[in-house]
Amino acid sequence: MVTFHVPTRKDTAEKLLFRVPARAVLLAGSRHGTVPAQTAAALVRRLSQSGFGFLVGCAGGIDAAFRSAVGRNALARETAFIACAFPRRVHENEAAGLTAGLVVPQGMSAAAALHRRTVWMVKRSVMLILFPDDPATGRWGRGSALAFRSSLLQLKPVFVVTARRPAASAHYRVVPDSLYGLVDGYWVVPHPTAFGTCDEEV
Repeated sequence: MVTFHVPTRKDTAEKLLFRVPARAVLLAGSRHGTVPAQTAAALVRRLSQSGFGFLVGCAGGIDAAFRSAVGRNALARETAFIACAFPRRVHENEAAGLTAGLVVPQGMSAAAALHRRTVWMVKRSVMLILFPDDPATGRWGRGSALAFRSSLLQLKPVFVVTARRPAASAHYRVVPDSLYGLVDGYWVVPHPTAFGTCDEEV
């Protein structure tokens, strides 16, 4: 298990505490976005050092930035899986030395395949790190919104790197934080308890 302690107020010792199993983290975000190579590499390194593996999609943008970072880190590469919506993307990632697989039935429309792939990844991850902002519009794309919504419905924590604070809800807490001091954003944590989220798998 990996424990996160997130201060909720600077003037008190109050903290948000939650734990997740040291399994696969989903790295996702806008197809039009980017993460500096140095930042992506540092995030992958710190997460890997904490014992996490990785799930990454097959799209461009944020997916591509993290596939590259995972591919350059020997330990992360061994624990990463690239979830693909189309057969040709499986071959492209395998040619790059990454473990990849087709995770949706063939013959689906592109939109349906991408939707199914995102839900597949969320289901098999323990938390989501999301870079959803489209740099041209500042808005979230449908894939990012789906990953965010699906994670919270499955009571999985999300760290979202976004210019806009996620809306408040009775179903989760939103707390600003810096992930390993590398990127600023917000933890969105459903139903936190001292022992983890309420559907935690042991």
